[in-house]
Amino acid sequence: MTAKHLVELPEELERYRSIVEEMLKPVVWIDTDVRKTTLFESKFAGDPYFPLSMEYPKNSSDGQPLKLLAQINFAQLPKHLPNFPEEGILQFYIDGYDDVLGMDFDNGQNQEGFRVIFHDTIVQDEAQLIQDFSFIENKDGELYFPVEREMALAFNVGMEPLSIRDFRGQEAYGTILKTLEEDSQLEDAFYETLASTGHKIGGYPFFTQEDPRAYGDYQDSTILLLQIDSVGDDILWGDCGVGNFFIGVEELKNKDFSNVLYNWDCY
Repeated sequence: MTAKHLVELPEELERYRSIVEEMLKPVVWIDTDVRKTTLFESKFAGDPYFPLSMEYPKNSSDGQPLKLLAQINFAQLPKHLPNFPEEGILQFYIDGYDDVLGMDFDNGQNQEGFRVIFHDTIVQDEAQLIQDFSFIENKDGELYFPVEREMALAFNVGMEPLSIRDFRGQEAYGTILKTLEEDSQLEDAFYETLASTGHKIGGYPFFTQEDPRAYGDYQDSTILLLQIDSVGDDILWGDCGVGNFFIGVEELKNKDFSNVLYNWDCY
């Protein structure tokens, strides 16, 4: 890869490089390691960093405490993504005992069944933090939580082309799409290269169904805050689906996570 070529492409797509590179975005890829983490580490599942002085998040229907889906400590993240915090801890909580995992199909920004919390200042004294999270367990409810085991996170940076599943993909790749029926090798390379699967922060999203931002009032939610994909036996959204969280540029700059768009879908 040369300095000019910011992303690797299969031979079949080389003639369309200028189109593909036009909407490249920086991305931080996430690798997972199944192990016990500290309260301060970046993680999927496990126990969150949470001060005793704060009210723990609950759903609005019956007061069930929400379960930590992901925690991102920005001090551990490479300085690669524009407008993202450089320090602080961002957390994603969902209702693990709800069969739709806290998502509101009519309003994806309704945080009654999920919560996104940003801790700008970190308390280092663990005596001031919640240590026992057994209160989250609901002995009478069935757990639908998508992450089977606690995982520590590691990060790698890169650039990612616009996903064909993104609501802007059909228009951006119109020239390529017109030729796919005539070239099966190009078709395979196109959909594989621009799938945008995997765990990540930034970049572009993957969907098994459709991009919820293609309609409604969500088109300003252009930043992929977090994507967690179904991988092996450890992470499973329904029938091999994917979970995404989106935010607007200005909201991210202002560290305002009150209108985050939450979506997950499956096959």
